[in-house]
Amino acid sequence: MSSKLEDLLSSLEALSRQHASEPEAVATIETAAKALCFLQHVGRLKDFWEYARVFNTEEAWPKPLRSFGTRDEALAWLRAQATVPYETVIAVAGALHNVTRMRDGEWIFIRIPSREELNAMEDTEE
Repeated sequence: MSSKLEDLLSSLEALSRQHASEPEAVATIETAAKALCFLQHVGRLKDFWEYARVFNTEEAWPKPLRSFGTRDEALAWLRAQATVPYETVIAVAGALHNVTRMRDGEWIFIRIPSREELNAMEDTEE
């Protein structure tokens, strides 16, 4: 076991002891520890450390496959594609959209809020 994982599991164990009188908290902490052990077991712990490194940074933000000036331009391009990768992200007039094709062949655009918009929403909730 990597020392980084051992250190994290030790910290989780200490945290669990601090919250011993809170069964739900202990169960949550134990689930986090099991998830880390599972990632190691399936050989994906290295991927997790990379994900943790970039989590909530610009580097982790979705990157568009293509950029278009208008929705009509994006639709024309999408309709000309036999397939696009699952969870394809495109930019339309600077805004990111997740796109998916419906069974009837039409395309759905789901706008992804910008990091600034998400931060502003968090600020108004506080």
